[in-house]
Amino acid sequence: MTDLYIVSFDECDDRTVTGRVHLYNPDAAYFPERREFPAELIMEAWWMMLNGYSFEQAPFGRDEGVTLASEASATAQMNEMHELYFGRKIWVDAGGYLLEEGSRKPQEPRVKASEVYKDELHPHGGQGIDGGRHYLMLRPKSGEFRRRTDGMILSYDLGRPGNVPNGRPVERLDEDAVYELLDRPFEERPFAPFIVKVTSARYLEPLAGGMRWRTAHTGHLPDF
Repeated sequence: MTDLYIVSFDECDDRTVTGRVHLYNPDAAYFPERREFPAELIMEAWWMMLNGYSFEQAPFGRDEGVTLASEASATAQMNEMHELYFGRKIWVDAGGYLLEEGSRKPQEPRVKASEVYKDELHPHGGQGIDGGRHYLMLRPKSGEFRRRTDGMILSYDLGRPGNVPNGRPVERLDEDAVYELLDRPFEERPFAPFIVKVTSARYLEPLAGGMRWRTAHTGHLPDF
């Protein structure tokens, strides 16, 4: 996935996130308005913390981030949302046979994952090796992700863009003007402030103001 935006969380207070979405890639010269966008950002921030990924800025180090996210009360739910969005990994041996839970040993009787999950396999045939173990990818469940979003995001308010010439919508500028804007220092690039309210403080439990990272999310869910 190609990075399209730079996202800043300026403050996380109980059930509210205030932040900014900054234009980064000329292929995405607009500000995402779908309510799935903040759900994707919250999910992504958790996932990055849990897996020890570095942010461009953060008020915590890598190890502290892993601890904060792994000990938070909504960790399992956020992992589920990540699987709904990207698809779930099914662990198999080199021949494609299902493994026992938490083991590298094939289930008995032996059965191929492609037979058990034949209607759920990722349409692009996602497969690979992670930590020396083989896996197949299941199809994303965008409808369920959207339902979870409705239960998590209470409101998403996108404010008036800043650092744009004469207040003109960026998507109406010609290509050269967009490239010129994105060639500016970060502080002078176009951005839009946002306020997100969630239904429970547990969704923001490990997150904090001062987090900044690049994202490929736009609010448009996988459609297979």
